[in-house]
Amino acid sequence: MGSKTHIKTVYGHTEGQLINDLGATLPLGLDGDKFSPYQMLLGALSYCLFLTYESLAEKMAVEHTSVEIDITGVKRDDKVSTLEHVMIDVLAKGVNDQKKFERSFEIATRYCSVFNTISQVAKIEWKIRYE
Repeated sequence: MGSKTHIKTVYGHTEGQLINDLGATLPLGLDGDKFSPYQMLLGALSYCLFLTYESLAEKMAVEHTSVEIDITGVKRDDKVSTLEHVMIDVLAKGVNDQKKFERSFEIATRYCSVFNTISQVAKIEWKIRYE
């Protein structure tokens, strides 16, 4: 059996809080200071990709000073508006080997479970820029 993940949500009317088992919270809602469902989904994609990349980068001796991942999702215009297209824009700063960085990120797209889940319904593209 795979690993187990658990969260709890508490709702008022249209707003709520996501709570993990250690008590960390994330405000839910449609206002600018809260997270909507698709913002959380794209955030999960970003963090999953980064963590997967990090474990590979360590093995491949890839170093960076920072990585910014900017993700835009476009939903279908259907009754059930699933994602149609996702664009991942990566800005890597202070990279010691760009070829290895790109290779480790490409491998991360194959091993990130959230990427693989979303890729079942949406076309995902990505690009890397360096500074």
